[in-house]
Amino acid sequence: MSSSPIWSQFLENLRQNITPQAYDTWIPKLKYVTHNESTLYIEVPSRAFVEVMWKEIGGIFNHTVHVCFGEKCELNCCLPKENSNENSGQVSVPAGKQQTPAPSTPASHVVRQPEEPKLAPINSYLNLNYSFENFVEGRSNKPARTMAESIANNPHQKTFNPMFLYGPSGVGKTHLVNAIGVRIKERFPNLRVLFVAANVFRTQYTDSVRDNTINDFIHFYQTIDVLIIDDFQEITTAKTQNAFFHIFNHLHQNNHKIIITCDRPPSLFEGIEERMLTRLKWGVTVEIERPDLKLRKDILKSHMKRYDIEMPENVLLYIANNVSDNVREIEGTVNSLIAFSLNDNCDIDLELARRVVARLVGQTKKELTLEAILNAVCEKFHVKPRDIISKSRRKEFVAARQILMYLLRKYTPLSICQIGRDIGDRDHSTVIHACNMTERRLATDKAFRLDMEKFEAGLKK
Repeated sequence: MSSSPIWSQFLENLRQNITPQAYDTWIPKLKYVTHNESTLYIEVPSRAFVEVMWKEIGGIFNHTVHVCFGEKCELNCCLPKENSNENSGQVSVPAGKQQTPAPSTPASHVVRQPEEPKLAPINSYLNLNYSFENFVEGRSNKPARTMAESIANNPHQKTFNPMFLYGPSGVGKTHLVNAIGVRIKERFPNLRVLFVAANVFRTQYTDSVRDNTINDFIHFYQTIDVLIIDDFQEITTAKTQNAFFHIFNHLHQNNHKIIITCDRPPSLFEGIEERMLTRLKWGVTVEIERPDLKLRKDILKSHMKRYDIEMPENVLLYIANNVSDNVREIEGTVNSLIAFSLNDNCDIDLELARRVVARLVGQTKKELTLEAILNAVCEKFHVKPRDIISKSRRKEFVAARQILMYLLRKYTPLSICQIGRDIGDRDHSTVIHACNMTERRLATDKAFRLDMEKFEAGLKK
């Protein structure tokens, strides 16, 4: 019997999920016979061939059968007629009920597929301190938290896969994805959950290349039920991305959850293949913004409650106004205040807060408003406020506009939507693009970075 479209799809899925060497070793020797709702019949060279193949790619092969032919479909491996007398006229079949060949099959004997070995338990590498219970919710992170809890409470749902969570450093991305893993392990202890930083994944892949164990590396990751990759922007090389591509395909096709954090949205990735980029956009993309003033105060109160300490309202407000970049700085400031008060045997007051913040942040910042930053940017670029707010695409106006948006996001409690509205009634995606373009330039252009550091220092005086 000739091949079928489903078999062709099955072969293509296998090609994407196993290494080229494994594909060329095993798959060309298989021959499609027929299939029905309950069974796929394929012809194999010998019983030994099946047993060895199954040790190498059995798990992936079986999953792909279920994906393409149905979850209830069983695999029936048949010998060709010329081999039907092998081993004194009968093939030795492992213990268990022998399946009946399809009427149209040219084989007279059947080899049962070997059972999948039970997977050993793994260390999930989750931080149990990062849970939903101690994640402080605010306007800037509420959509992300809602999505995260939906996934954590029902990891088998087919929507929201992958979940791509992005935002600047220190806004709680790692905490939130850890919380997903912790909740899933609590509610579904049999699921294999793994949290891995992208740089660790990259190192593991490099080691597997050196040790010639790439198949083992990929197969291990393809056994994970919930894979959490942190700081995905660090997976940059084509070969590492290709390995992740095969892992991603296998997990996604089998409805295993993939959760990714990154410092930028997928659309701003450079040097990534289009096939990988489209897969990152398959599920749901959610942003966590920098915390606004109210959230910064709530984070401070939560941290104080954790350590059972009290802080005067004026101290709390001073820290919230002057340590605004990220959650880590806020929590680090509280820790430093506690340490300094114990060391100097003094109370936590406004004077101590000023000293600690000045030391941690570098210098005490004056209150920066939209108007103050706008005027400073206009003076620097020799443009007028109406030029920046206008729809003009002149190069000098665009440059000034992007830096203004970046500074407003960094130094004011304004949300991305508010910044867009104030700067010429622009969409929030325009603000995100401007901030990411500026941050990327700061990371790659030393002269620009030094110029901006000097400019920002002047802003804060």
